Amino acid sequence: MVVVLFITLLSGCASNTLVKIENINVQMPEIWETSIPSSEKVTGKWWEVFDDEDLESFISDFQKNSPDLQSIIDNKNIAYQSSKINSAGIFPSLNGSVSADTSVQNLSGFGAIGSFLGSESGQEDSSSQDSESLNEVISYANSTARLGLSLQWELDIWGRLLNGRKAAQKNYEAISYDLSYIGFSAIIRATQSYFQAVESYGQMMIAQESYDSFLEIRDLVKDRYERGLKSSLDYRLAETSVSTSKVLIESRSLQLKSLNRRLEILSGKYPKGNLITGKALPVSLPNIESVIPADLLTRRPDIRSLFLKTESEGLLLAQAKRNLLPGISLNGSVGTSAQKLEDLFNADYGIWNMGYSLTAPIFNAGRLRAAADRQESAQNKSKKDLLKGLLNAFYEVEQLLELDKSLLIQQEAINDAVQHSSDAYNLSKERYDKGVTTLESVLNTQRQYNDIRSQYLAISRQRIENRLSLILALGGDTN
Repeated sequence: MVVVLFITLLSGCASNTLVKIENINVQMPEIWETSIPSSEKVTGKWWEVFDDEDLESFISDFQKNSPDLQSIIDNKNIAYQSSKINSAGIFPSLNGSVSADTSVQNLSGFGAIGSFLGSESGQEDSSSQDSESLNEVISYANSTARLGLSLQWELDIWGRLLNGRKAAQKNYEAISYDLSYIGFSAIIRATQSYFQAVESYGQMMIAQESYDSFLEIRDLVKDRYERGLKSSLDYRLAETSVSTSKVLIESRSLQLKSLNRRLEILSGKYPKGNLITGKALPVSLPNIESVIPADLLTRRPDIRSLFLKTESEGLLLAQAKRNLLPGISLNGSVGTSAQKLEDLFNADYGIWNMGYSLTAPIFNAGRLRAAADRQESAQNKSKKDLLKGLLNAFYEVEQLLELDKSLLIQQEAINDAVQHSSDAYNLSKERYDKGVTTLESVLNTQRQYNDIRSQYLAISRQRIENRLSLILALGGDTN
C-alpha cells in the first residue's frame, strides 16, 4: 500500500518545461551564408590527419596528465553529488537512534514520605540509629535504555519536490555538457599551442638562415673593402645587418623556449623547454563535417547545456509556485524502552507512534511570492541567454568559415610572393657582384625575402588554428 502511494506521489504534478526551438525567437537559415569547404566524411581522430607522432603523443599525455582536464573530472563529480543532494528531498528520511541514561533522585526533599520510602525496617528506635538517619541522604536511581527508528516524509502531493528533483538532474546534465565542451576546447587550444611552437621553431630557422646570409654578404663586402674596392659605408651596413640578425635569433629562441615550456606544463611534465625541435607545419588539414545551422542544436554541448538550463529554471519556477500551497508530512517512530539493555530487543517493551502534520503559509511578509517572482525572472533570463548563445554560435561558424576561405587565398598569394622575392634576392646579388646595384638594394631584398617567408609561416599557422577553431565551433568530436 505504501509503495503504491509512493509511486503515485512520485509521478504526481510535475511540470513539462521542455524548450523547443520554435519558441525561441531566432532566425535560423537552412544553410550557411559562407559555404563549408568541400571535404570527405570525417573518420577517426581529427589530429591523425597531421601525421605527426609527436603531436599524437602530446595529446595523449595532455589527456592523461593535464591538470585542467583532471579538474574537469573533479568538477563533474562535484556536480553529480550536488544533484544527488538536491534530489534527495523527495524521499523519506529514516533515522536510527540508541540511548541509555541513568537518573538519580534525592528523596530527602519529600520529607516524611522520603524517609518512609528510604527506610528498610522502619521499626528500630535506638537513639544512635535515629541520629544516623537524620544525617543520611536518601536517593533513588532509575536506568533507562532506548532503541528506535524515526520516519519523516513530506508527501509531494503538488509535485513540488519532484520538480526540484528534475531541475537538479537537468542542471547536472547541463554542467556535464559544459564540462564536455570545456574539455574539448582545452584540447583544441593545446593543439593550437603546439603548432604555435612549431611555427616558432620555423621562425627561428628563418632568423638563423637570415644571419648566415648577412654573414656571407658581410664577408664578401669586407674582402672587397680591405682591397679598396668598396667603401666603408657598405662594410658598416653589412656589419649592422649581421648584428641585428643576432638579436632576432635570440628573440626567436626565447619565444620557442617559452612555448615549449608551456606545452610541457600542459602535458603534466617538467618545463625543460625542449619539446619541439626540428618540426615543420603540416600541409594537410582536418576535414570539416558537412553540417547545417540546425545541427548545432544537437552537436554543440554548450548549446545543449543552455537548453537544459532553461528547462531547469522552468522546473524551479514551478517548484517556487508550489511553495505557496499547503504541505503534508508523515511523522512516526518505532522502538523499545527498557531498564535493562538486554530487554531492548524484547517486543514486550515496544513503543511506537504515527501522525501527520499539515502546514500552510499564512503570513511571511511576501517572501514566498517574491521567491516565485525572482525565479520567473531567472527563467526569462535563461531564455535570453539561450538566444544569445545560439546567435554567438552562428556568428562563430560564419566568421570562421569566412576566415578559412580568406586565409587560403592569402596563403596561396604569399607562397607566390616567396618565390618572387627569392628570385629578386638572387638577382640583386648577381647585380651587386657586377657592380650595377648598391649593397643597400641587396640587403633590402634579402630582408624582404625573409620577412615574406616569415609571413607565410604565420599565415599557415593561422590557417591551422582557424580550422581547429572551426571544428570546435561546429561541435566536432567532444568525447
